[in-house]
Amino acid sequence: MKAEQLLRDRRYQPFRDIVLFAVLILGFHFFFRYWANHLHFVPFQDIIGATYEFMVKALIRHSVWALKHLTNLDFAVHGRVIAVKNGHLLMHPSCSSLKQSMEWIVLMTVFPGPWKHKIWFIPMGLVIVHIINVFRIVGLAATMIYLPQHWHFAHSYIFRPFFYVVMFGLWVWWVEKFRNPSREIEK
Repeated sequence: MKAEQLLRDRRYQPFRDIVLFAVLILGFHFFFRYWANHLHFVPFQDIIGATYEFMVKALIRHSVWALKHLTNLDFAVHGRVIAVKNGHLLMHPSCSSLKQSMEWIVLMTVFPGPWKHKIWFIPMGLVIVHIINVFRIVGLAATMIYLPQHWHFAHSYIFRPFFYVVMFGLWVWWVEKFRNPSREIEK
């Protein structure tokens, strides 16, 4: 089968969609890491710094609310630090979920689909990404209290990847209900 036929065959559309998703997410990930580690001359540095600050403050405020109203965990807040038994969580700008939010915006902006739905789907996804981040902080606080020896594992291999599991789920919803709604009719 020729490559052109492969690209046009509707049977391979789900595979092409997954490849595009992976290229967009991984491409943005590596671009962002390169930018964060090597490019410090960006003209929007003040805006990005203010956005980080805003998002960190919102994350602390909402995480404290969740810890206070949804858990029995003992904690104290000191500026950007949530202190719990066995340790503390320092809210670094990288904890803000700005990268994941920007990834979501890029993914949904570039990925095909009707703009009449993107107008509400993109902001809804941003709210969900923020809620997942609050859940992550609450989960990390509980891990620090009950399983402190597993905190680094939970941070790096459970809670961080969970962002991408949720974004993938939202993306699947987008593809199935909004990008390819006619596929349901064909069945």
